[in-house]
Amino acid sequence: MVDTQILVHMQAGRRVMPAHATIASVSAKEFLIMYGNKPDRDRYYVPLRLGRHSLMGPPAVLQMPAGHPFRRIGTDRLLIDFNQEHPSLVEFGSNAVASAINSARSDLFKAGVMVLRKAEQRNLEKRFRFLTENRFRCEALEENAVGYGLDILDRFLSDYAPKGHFRNTVCDALILGTAIRHRIPLQTEDKLLARLTAKMFGTRFYQEGEDLVIDFETPSVVRRRHGESKGYIHRGWRIAVDSRR
Repeated sequence: MVDTQILVHMQAGRRVMPAHATIASVSAKEFLIMYGNKPDRDRYYVPLRLGRHSLMGPPAVLQMPAGHPFRRIGTDRLLIDFNQEHPSLVEFGSNAVASAINSARSDLFKAGVMVLRKAEQRNLEKRFRFLTENRFRCEALEENAVGYGLDILDRFLSDYAPKGHFRNTVCDALILGTAIRHRIPLQTEDKLLARLTAKMFGTRFYQEGEDLVIDFETPSVVRRRHGESKGYIHRGWRIAVDSRR
């Protein structure tokens, strides 16, 4: 699995493209510039389906009426409530983005970005094609992955200040949580989070070229007890999932 910055390097030709690579849906959303400045909305939303047709329907019949941009009500969402310690965050479209990438459904992605200016649409469609043409596998955000990520975030915030934009720190933790959930090694530039994660979960990390690889395949990686419960995390933090609207 590669984190967002490594993905940017790969598109720019500064990293070798692996034969098979995985990304977290959070990385995909960062790479596709979906997050905005507000914690409860994105810049645009990728649909789970178009019209009355399912995601698996024939692409030829999946059409959006002209002039009708896609709205957030038609995509999946996941709420992370920090019990008033930090602003609650809504993670929109994790399943939708992963499904669109894994099935190479550019029509679904185009239905989302049509609310943007034409120049930005073209740029983001190029980024989407980069993911599909290079056959990146995208893993959607799951409750257990969020649990891992919030464990890491909790430990991080006890010793360090978050980034200027709080959501960026949360995204870093959720990408790590997704890698742990699927036990996939993560290629990253973030030395601090690599060391912290290794200490918490008994993983090892090693240098590979200019980057670090955190090895989540080792048997010693175990789920911390307080994250096993679905729907909430300790300290009053909780997760609420609405997979489809």
